Amino acid sequence: MTAAQRSELARAIGWMLCSHAAHGLSTGSLKGVGEITLRDGLIVAAASIGAKHKHAWLLEREVEPTGWSDSSVDLMIYRVSGQNEVLVGGTELKWWRQKDKGNASNRRRDLVKDFLRAAALYTLSESFSFVALLSTKESWDATTDTRGKDKPILDKIKSEAAEHWNVSNLSSSPSVKASVRLLRGKVPVTTAFRTKLLAKCSLSDQAGMECFARVWEVQKTQNSRWADDSD
Repeated sequence: MTAAQRSELARAIGWMLCSHAAHGLSTGSLKGVGEITLRDGLIVAAASIGAKHKHAWLLEREVEPTGWSDSSVDLMIYRVSGQNEVLVGGTELKWWRQKDKGNASNRRRDLVKDFLRAAALYTLSESFSFVALLSTKESWDATTDTRGKDKPILDKIKSEAAEHWNVSNLSSSPSVKASVRLLRGKVPVTTAFRTKLLAKCSLSDQAGMECFARVWEVQKTQNSRWADDSD
């Protein structure tokens, strides 16, 4: 896939997530929208881009890559090459709809964990690895409003520019520390990775913004390595 096609796919995913959110808003059931519905949306978005560019993609939900023993990746895209299936790319999905402060740290941790998983998935993929987030405005504010040790990573999450993540330098962040601990021995953890916001779309009315979607491209950096026990 070209860079333009990756951006196009990210934008399609973002708008598809927002379309499900719009349906939830119209029926008063936004917080009841399940991740299984959003995964279906990922499939539809990917199928539309694949058809547009005449890519013969195989689309699968909830696939655990070979060698991993953590949860499955929400969307995997393959192409057939001879007798083999080649992984084109994958997407991790997060849905923030709770506005409680008590679980805000868990939501931050799980998003960072998905970034680390996506960095590992990138090394298995031919073209891309995405992390997609759908969030209500209330949940975003409750989750990202902190001046604690997670602030450096939240600055990167809020950024619309490309961001470099050095895991060792960010180890004082509770979200980074907890993510590495949860992935240790289950998924390879890189010492550094890069995120780039490819798509951002939102839903709003006269009362203000209701919810939005963000889609990041994640890449393991060339000068990084897989962390070991000494790290």
